[in-house]
Amino acid sequence: MKFHKLYIPLLVLTLLVSCTDDFEKINKNNNAPTQKSVGSLLPSVIFEPINSHMLLQTWLTDQIMQYVVRRNDNQLDAYDFSTGQDYFAGIWRTNYAAIRNSNDMIAVAESQKLNAYVAAGLILNSYYAATATELWVDAPYADAGKGDGNINPSYSKQQDIYVNILKDLDRANTLLDVNAKFTLGGDVLFKGDATKWKKLANSLRLRYLLRLSNRTEVNAAAEIKKMIADPVTYPIITNNAEAGIYDFPGVAPNVSVVSALNPTSLTGISPSVRMVALLQPSNDPRLDFFCVKPTDAAKYPNHVGVTSGTTREIAQSTNGDADQRTSSLTKRFTIDQGLLDYTIMSYSEVQFILAEAAMKGWISGEAKTFYEKGITANFDYWKITVPAGFFAQPTVAWNNTMERLMDQKWMSFYMNNTVESWGETKRTGLPKLNIGPAASIQTGGKFPTRVFYPTLEQSINANNYKAGIGNIGGDIITAKHWYQN
Repeated sequence: MKFHKLYIPLLVLTLLVSCTDDFEKINKNNNAPTQKSVGSLLPSVIFEPINSHMLLQTWLTDQIMQYVVRRNDNQLDAYDFSTGQDYFAGIWRTNYAAIRNSNDMIAVAESQKLNAYVAAGLILNSYYAATATELWVDAPYADAGKGDGNINPSYSKQQDIYVNILKDLDRANTLLDVNAKFTLGGDVLFKGDATKWKKLANSLRLRYLLRLSNRTEVNAAAEIKKMIADPVTYPIITNNAEAGIYDFPGVAPNVSVVSALNPTSLTGISPSVRMVALLQPSNDPRLDFFCVKPTDAAKYPNHVGVTSGTTREIAQSTNGDADQRTSSLTKRFTIDQGLLDYTIMSYSEVQFILAEAAMKGWISGEAKTFYEKGITANFDYWKITVPAGFFAQPTVAWNNTMERLMDQKWMSFYMNNTVESWGETKRTGLPKLNIGPAASIQTGGKFPTRVFYPTLEQSINANNYKAGIGNIGGDIITAKHWYQN
């Protein structure tokens, strides 16, 4: 598995929902699965949603989480989410198509006692359902992916979705015992290594327990303590090689939808003011890794970011000429189609979860140690050497605060699943992101928490859609999540 990757921002969108027929296809099962098909269903369950997830991240969450600014098309950065319907529809369609295939696979695998496949299906369904509820709050879950022409699934409440996700991940851990084998093939994620699936199940469970830790009825602290105290029963990801990473080899047809992007297409994309302000004072080498300094080096010898949430005109005119006088994303990885992978869960994230748990007294161990391991894991993933004395830098040194922890966790999510970065900011309010003037107009100065339901869903599944928006206060992008304080 490679650990030197870059999600390349996109200028093309290929995952669209354009008609009712497409909607029906994701809910109708035309071929009853057989035991033989279990191994062939697993690759589609793993792979099908990846490109739409990456599209959403690189266009939406990379911007609203203030990593980058797309100066020439920054509508989503300015919270104009009405322009993002293609991305929302694409991830909705592929998520639920994968869940349908997974449910088919689980049904047959259970009848044949193929525990590894049942567990993999439960893990992937949990991940896709968690993504859905992060994006929409209430969403199809209990009725999702049942096939048989069910194009009108009811919506489940977020609390019910997350509670069942925790149960399914716990069950998956139990199913993945020493006898669990991927005997029918199809494991394109871990190449048949059931132990890595088990570690992914438990690591994801830690993620979602932490996400729900503001809800006392979940008892997240006790659950996390129980898991960490018993690594034999609950093994977790312990290095980059065990992380949940889908490895794109870069050979057609196994190529990311964005990997063939022409390098010149990256023109007009700058790091945010926030990224530069966080990384530059500590001489963090990740800034040079991801970004190229301004062309006008004589006048601007250091990195320069662009303010998030402004108008296109203001972004383009930064320092009088943003093309020449702001930093830009590197283009060096666009020529290698094998450098772009997809992260379900990283080792770095696991370490930051443990750091927070230790800081709050939920588990034993030094928060500082976990924190520094989280940063180091992120450097190692990108094959960057941690500079001597880096952890002593004033803006990096551990100070036992959530602000410091969440700054570095935020950075570790860049190009490693920024949808989860968004979820963590909704949970904690950190890092504190400044809402720009154009963005403020869209939300009245509030930070967005969700996206709109797809347009097709609003028409085809109108009754359940109306019930769903009624539960969350309307189809608005600032609706509160169940787990938020």
